[in-house]
Amino acid sequence: MIFGVLPKGTIKRFRSNKKGMLGLYMLAAAVIIAILAPFLILYDPVAYYAELDYLNHPPTLMYPLGTDPLGADVYSQFIWGFRSALMIAFPSAVLVGIIGTVVGLTSGYYGGLTDAILQRISITFLVWPSIPLVALIVYSWGGYQAQIAIIIGVAFTLWTTTARAIRAEVLSLKSRPFIEAAKVSGSSSERIIFKHILPNVIHLTFLYMTIAVASALVLEATISFLGMGDPSLITWGRMLAFTLTTSSGHAPWWTILPPGAAISYMVCSFFLISSGLRESMRVILVRA
Repeated sequence: MIFGVLPKGTIKRFRSNKKGMLGLYMLAAAVIIAILAPFLILYDPVAYYAELDYLNHPPTLMYPLGTDPLGADVYSQFIWGFRSALMIAFPSAVLVGIIGTVVGLTSGYYGGLTDAILQRISITFLVWPSIPLVALIVYSWGGYQAQIAIIIGVAFTLWTTTARAIRAEVLSLKSRPFIEAAKVSGSSSERIIFKHILPNVIHLTFLYMTIAVASALVLEATISFLGMGDPSLITWGRMLAFTLTTSSGHAPWWTILPPGAAISYMVCSFFLISSGLRESMRVILVRA
């Protein structure tokens, strides 16, 4: 259970944290929309209509959020975007948590040359601009594998912060009496790491994963906006890119506001959750 690895009293404090609970409710609403998306859409989100009357049509009862420059229903694409966003953001966050935790544990516990090498690698990824790196990975894969490439690219650009936080906590734990006692008793390094250290740092992994999700959403939207996403996948970034490139710079408001508001909504929800978790766990984020 995830709750079992959080510091004592975290759940109780989180429930009384207004920011954290607001973010959680916002996320729950987004997940429900994503699950029910096939039943909530009015039209096929990838269907286009060639008739001039359907192009850039303002909101009506038939089209609650209007249509885009090719006649696609903006409302249906807006709803389907929740599904696409979570399908990319959550796997990215899981990879960020796994890579960051493994590197942080290894670097902090073993120290020496291992720590030096991993820190150099971490710094290299840390100073590398995230958007060009993700764009390079996506461009190398391209096409219909772009979704997987985005997930991998986002994970490779965001794991460093998690690793640095885990490493700092491990360095603090190494000098604790219970770790020294485990070493004296003959426990192997692997046993000490997984039985004694990991349970005491895993809460940081979940904290930084919530931050990674928000960052992943922005990166995915940016890559899709640049036209490098999966052409078969409806995302908010792709909606923005498509309407701007096909409207000669004069895109109607109903094609810009829904995807822009959705991106802001999702990012805000995860930042509220991460802020609530941080305050509830009473930890200080390690600044990159």
